[in-house]
Amino acid sequence: MKRLLCFILALSMLLVLPCEAAADAAPQAEADLVLLPEKSNGTTQIRTRRQVDGLRMYVDEENPLFMIRNCPIWGGPQTGEAFAEYAIKTYYALPEDIRNFAVIYIDEGTTDMTPARQLEFWDELLTITDVANVPIVCQSECFCTNKTRDPFTQEELSAVFKEHKSLIGFVQVELSTNGVTNENLAYDEVTEDNGVNKNILARMKSCVKACAENGGLFIWQDMEYIYYKKANYVNQLLKDRELYDLLKANSENVIIMDKHNGHGRHFASQANILGCWLDDVCGNWGVNLENFLWYEEGFIEYDDIGVAPNEPDPITTAKYPPALFGIDMIADMVGGATVYAIEGTFSRGGLYHFVDGEVILTPTFYDVLYPIYQLILNGAVPDKEEVKQNIKVAYKMSLPRAYALSGNDAHLLQGLYCDTFSFIEEKIDITPYFDCTKTWVPSTGRYYIIPILPIYSNPAEVLPESEILNDFTYFINLLFINPIKTKFFNKRYEETYTGDGVLFDINDYIYIFNSNENKTVDSEQSVNYTLPKSKKQINATFAAHTYAIINETDNSIEIDLCNLRLDTDAVCNGQEGEDQFMRAYAAGGKMDNPRDFRKTVIKLTGFDSMPGVGATGSNGSKGRADWDEETKTLTLTVVSNGETRITVER
Repeated sequence: MKRLLCFILALSMLLVLPCEAAADAAPQAEADLVLLPEKSNGTTQIRTRRQVDGLRMYVDEENPLFMIRNCPIWGGPQTGEAFAEYAIKTYYALPEDIRNFAVIYIDEGTTDMTPARQLEFWDELLTITDVANVPIVCQSECFCTNKTRDPFTQEELSAVFKEHKSLIGFVQVELSTNGVTNENLAYDEVTEDNGVNKNILARMKSCVKACAENGGLFIWQDMEYIYYKKANYVNQLLKDRELYDLLKANSENVIIMDKHNGHGRHFASQANILGCWLDDVCGNWGVNLENFLWYEEGFIEYDDIGVAPNEPDPITTAKYPPALFGIDMIADMVGGATVYAIEGTFSRGGLYHFVDGEVILTPTFYDVLYPIYQLILNGAVPDKEEVKQNIKVAYKMSLPRAYALSGNDAHLLQGLYCDTFSFIEEKIDITPYFDCTKTWVPSTGRYYIIPILPIYSNPAEVLPESEILNDFTYFINLLFINPIKTKFFNKRYEETYTGDGVLFDINDYIYIFNSNENKTVDSEQSVNYTLPKSKKQINATFAAHTYAIINETDNSIEIDLCNLRLDTDAVCNGQEGEDQFMRAYAAGGKMDNPRDFRKTVIKLTGFDSMPGVGATGSNGSKGRADWDEETKTLTLTVVSNGETRITVER
């Protein structure tokens, strides 16, 4: 299904402009990038995952984990055997170079099966995946299960591990939707209801212990819902010292993930989980990306201000541009994230679909996710020490509901790379609709990611070179005033680039992206930057939902550009079924609306002469290269809706 067309630009193909067209200008050269029918982007070097005694799967920056979400059978029986069949097909549909670093993530039944039936379902599933050697993680708890069903015991979860070699770990998700507060969490108590333990913490601890004693992974995916007293959720649970100590003692088995969903507070959630990783509460951290975020933020169309959270029809998740998966992934990858899950994988623009019983990977996979997966496997993720070197300021929590950490998003982050939400206050008549932030992409890369350290952490040990704020010093130094706060942070984070776009330069890769989530009119953003190795000046202008990954080699400047959006009007308007839409998309359709082909302009200055340029592009990308002899500037103009890869000789 991957169909990249190759178009090569050689020096001999450059056209010299007629003299009358450049009467008062320096000689220029220009050429269209010519399309040739050649495929590319196959598998890269096949690596095996590092094996560590006592662990079913070892994870670090060199051994990442790609969680491919479960495989529902369209209109079919919800049995373990049926799920196993599609889990196996999905796993072996993945390119070979990422397969050793992937697991299939099964969440079926967590909210509607009894514990006995859930255990039976897992046994049916895992008995088959054991034979097929397909690694599986199973969701054991999710929102409100403590209110709706009996918990699993540590012994029951441990028995599943012992019986099934393909089980890699258990996942617990969205515990924040329970509205955990001091009043109802009962930290050290066992809350009984007819003799059944309903305590969220007790369930977590049982699962952590079951995973640890069997070398499995305990994966906790969560986000922050602002309507529960706008609390910093993960650390609300980590106020329980026993849980904090248990996670730290078994950190190699523990992954905490920012579930990129919920009603706001996306930046606080990321900062909080990053802080847990820095403090070794978890051995790895990651992100669960999902197009459901579009629905939870109340968006319907591009350029609208949205409605109340969860008010639109869920089909509006189809409006989420696949390119945003890539942008969101980059925003965590630069901070050392090593675990990536994608929700919305099987519908509405997701990464695969079932066509006549077979798994077909879509352009969302090939144009957005796969290139970044390959980048991660090639060493793009920084290790913990490099992450620490990039952190100049951190926050040490003492109270999860301190003012600096409260609000539609943490006040600490507002006005830096997080919106101040002043527009909410200007729309008093519709303020109730804005019980969410409407923003989740950072607006600048200058301040990196500002971590929030857990309550029991020792900042002097975790970040000895960083300035540490707390509830008291935040007030004394910053007075809760955004302009003073910005000045404070600007003194500690130098300006490395100019412009209103976002740029990160870390671990030999440069990431540039447009930060607009749903604004497409007048959405252009630009950055200006000096490339560190070649010292070439780059000026990049991107429309909404566009990002580029730049890598300087000894001989070239490699640019991987992506801006994939889909034409979803028919399915959102009820004129087309979801299966019909996804079949068309899996076959290469739904990407040809002219409004989704946007222009990207990248200027590179500092060459001695016109460099050679080569490019490949998907979905009918068109490009042009222009050379200005007087300014020694190469201008690359691309009109595309998909992926374009450009190589410029140094």
